[in-house]
Amino acid sequence: MKVELDDSIGVSGENVKPLSSEFADALKTVFQRYTTYLDAFGPDETYLRKKVETELGSKMIYLKMRCSGLGSEWGKY
Repeated sequence: MKVELDDSIGVSGENVKPLSSEFADALKTVFQRYTTYLDAFGPDETYLRKKVETELGSKMIYLKMRCSGLGSEWGKY
């Protein structure tokens, strides 16, 4: 997704345009799967959950910074 986003708007964002509905739906799916995955960790797996949040969360933050118009649920990253 990162590569496609960079290809469509440019690495520095010089060709900004609205996201296609296909890409927006893909972002929503990624977000839902990410939150579902994090919610699956039990209370005794906090270290593992934090590790996943660090690794995957950084990628989610990158997508958030590159896209505008995302819902408020993206604000918790």
